[in-house]
This record gives sequence, structure tokens and C-alpha cells, in this order.
Amino acid sequence: MRNSFTAAVVCLAICGCGKGGPGRPKLSDLPIKGVVTLDGKPLAGADVVFMGGEPPAVLAGKTKDDGSYQLQTAAGGEANVPGNCKVTISRLVKPDGSPLAADETPADAGAVEQLPGKYSRFDRTTLTATLTSAEATIDFPLTTQ
Repeated sequence: MRNSFTAAVVCLAICGCGKGGPGRPKLSDLPIKGVVTLDGKPLAGADVVFMGGEPPAVLAGKTKDDGSYQLQTAAGGEANVPGNCKVTISRLVKPDGSPLAADETPADAGAVEQLPGKYSRFDRTTLTATLTSAEATIDFPLTTQ
């Protein structure tokens, strides 16, 4: 299932999704950022993905040590900002729970998902966000329960 979600994100990015009608704000004009915590503590190294709009746009970012993230388009360029988004937050770790090294691929490390499916799986996520024409700061206080 994880591979099909990754393939969908890559497909949307390559296909240029997010090009839309006039008057819709561009990502460069609309910084979208926030902080992700897990049980009250900053969650470092998590992938944050927003997907939504018509046509679909994919915006993604990675959390820093303090749990903060800033979104970019999946292809690194500009995109029209969708209104309502489905959000996933995923953190892959080694089987012993340690973080992946910068040069390690999840498959080679035998990585496992640290977060519950209600956050990390696109088909089960309970996370959503509504983006408007103003700067958006959207925090996600996650719990392990």
C-alpha cells in the first residue's frame, strides 16, 4: 500500500497537477508551515504531505528537530493551493526504532512506520487541513493512542 501511495504522489508531481484557475494563490505567495508533536514532544524526521484541490496538488515537507515543517510542492516548484486537503504524517525508522541515516533508503534499512495508520496511511488518515488565501500555520498534535 505504501508503494501505491508513493507512486500516486510521484505521478501527481510529474503530471504537473496543481495548475489551476486564475486568482488562486501560488505556494510561493502562501507559506504553509507548522509544528508536529507526538505525545507533546517535537516529532523530528517525519514526512508531512497535504493532498487536495481540483486538479489535485501535492504539497510536502519534512519536520526538523523542533518538529517544524514548511511545505513545498512535490516537484519543488509552485502549485495552486487547494482549499481542503487530506494530510498524512509518516515517520519511517529502523526496526530497532532508531532514525534512518541520511544516506539510507527505507527499503535497504528494513524501515517500519512509527506512527499509527490514522496519521500515516492515506486511506485511513483522520488528518485534514483547509488552506485559504492567507498565510497558514497548521500544527498537528499527534498521540500514540
